[in-house]
Amino acid sequence: MYFDDILVILGEFGRYQKIQFVLVCLVAIPSSYFLQANTFMSASSDHYCKVYDNQKFHDTSPLKNCTIPYDAEDEAWDSCSRYDVNVSMGISPELCSQNSGTLECDNGWVYDTSVYENTVVHEFDLVCEKDWMKQLSKSIVPLGNLVGGIVIGQLSDIFGRKPMFIFTLMTSIVVGVIAAFSPSYPFFIICQFLLGVVSIAVFLVAFVIVVELVGTSYRTDCSICTMLFAASGLIVLGVCAALTDGNWRQIQLIGGLLSVFFIPYIWLVPESVRWLIQKEKYDKAERILNKAAKTNKVSLPEDMFKEEREMAAKAKEGNADKVLKKDTMLDLFKTPNLRNRTINICFNWFANSFVYYGIALNTDQLGTNPYITYLVYSAVEFPSYLLCWYLLDKVGRRWLLCSYMVFGGIALIISVPPDNVNIATTFAMIGKFFIAGSFAIVYVFSAELYPTTVRNAGMGLASTWARVGSMVSPYVMLLIDVWYPMPYLMMGITSIMAGLLALLLPETLKKNLPETLEEGELFGTKYYQKEEKENLSKQTVEMEIQCDLDQTEDNADHTPVDNDGFVNKAFR
Repeated sequence: MYFDDILVILGEFGRYQKIQFVLVCLVAIPSSYFLQANTFMSASSDHYCKVYDNQKFHDTSPLKNCTIPYDAEDEAWDSCSRYDVNVSMGISPELCSQNSGTLECDNGWVYDTSVYENTVVHEFDLVCEKDWMKQLSKSIVPLGNLVGGIVIGQLSDIFGRKPMFIFTLMTSIVVGVIAAFSPSYPFFIICQFLLGVVSIAVFLVAFVIVVELVGTSYRTDCSICTMLFAASGLIVLGVCAALTDGNWRQIQLIGGLLSVFFIPYIWLVPESVRWLIQKEKYDKAERILNKAAKTNKVSLPEDMFKEEREMAAKAKEGNADKVLKKDTMLDLFKTPNLRNRTINICFNWFANSFVYYGIALNTDQLGTNPYITYLVYSAVEFPSYLLCWYLLDKVGRRWLLCSYMVFGGIALIISVPPDNVNIATTFAMIGKFFIAGSFAIVYVFSAELYPTTVRNAGMGLASTWARVGSMVSPYVMLLIDVWYPMPYLMMGITSIMAGLLALLLPETLKKNLPETLEEGELFGTKYYQKEEKENLSKQTVEMEIQCDLDQTEDNADHTPVDNDGFVNKAFR
């Protein structure tokens, strides 16, 4: 009994699925909020050495002229040293004209707070010799994503979607609030690492729950809607950062408080029925399905898994000493088709994240206001996702992913800054448009390619390679100093290569999700397509007959109607 067969009677996207879908999608908002919060929390601003307490930042002043060295060639003030002069008794022309040596900033720094009121860089003085700490604060969340994608993804396939979903969600609430009161930089870093672990895990598990909840004809709609919710989280972040004037503690606290609203999910979100069936937990699966059927106003046959229970009992009797095998991430590499597809998918995730965050590092060229810049950068994702939504079920996953990656790569290569900055900016945003869309496509594509028993593990592995891409991109951008076009060319070529390799993957449009490793290995082959058609036809007929008999016995005059007002297919 496959879950897709049950959906023929239950409804592919009935009232029950709609409720669960909205609940799960909402968690994408705080998840994406945490993933990119350090864009503002660890932002830098102009600074120079402080010479007395409560000193204010000025672009130019007699005090600054007297105490801070100025490089006329670079037209920049020194930010890490000051003149060895004592201005405690006041500033005089004689004092400032002395040919004094320079000292390190022994009294700290004064920061420009006109844009950012207070960032982690300001509060913990992450400048000059501590500049590496600022870079660490920006890369620690992707590092946490890397760990969370692998560990939580694998654990959710072993222990269930719901336990890991609830655990990571509750952890994000606790850590998200505590991080806002970090007394020191090391404490802040630890909190950000943990938020990186749980925020990506929450989103990945939620995405898998959505994919496993609905029928084949609704997977695209639900998947893209999930990405739209995630993009909404970026808009919320940009607005909150602007309203708080970049105060990192307030930005962090808002993120933690947003997550508090999800505490009732402990009782509201059920386990994935697909996972329960694969783990032979038929009693729990039936309870959830019966609740769903009641909400959808349809009737399911009694004892749906009678045959499966009998087969499981016989298997246990014959193999009493054997432990039920638990599929793991390593199983993805044991057979040729799954191995090749996994490597291909991981490279596509790497390329997507590598280019996505590479573009993000250069959005400051859109304007001088970082909040508006970020909102424009985030808003471009909405039309990209909407176009994907329209095309995914018309073009298919494989060709659309290829097209988006190739077009995005070409736009990036063209954006290698010409004399006209506006042209460069335009093509950079076009590249962002396509790469954001390809990220949505690869999420859908990957979840449909991996079999149920290792779906979260596979998504976690792919997400890990995405984090590698996001961690590599800042360092690749440093190659601008070697040859300006090099980073853009590297990102563009990588994107084009990944897009072309996507054509080697099998199409998943309107295909039933593979449930086992065996089905995952055969998925896309002629043999699998033949077996899928025969099994679906057989299971559907059996369910319709059984359901009809049960319904006739219970209430001969009652005709179940689905939530759209049409007579259920099984009773036509």
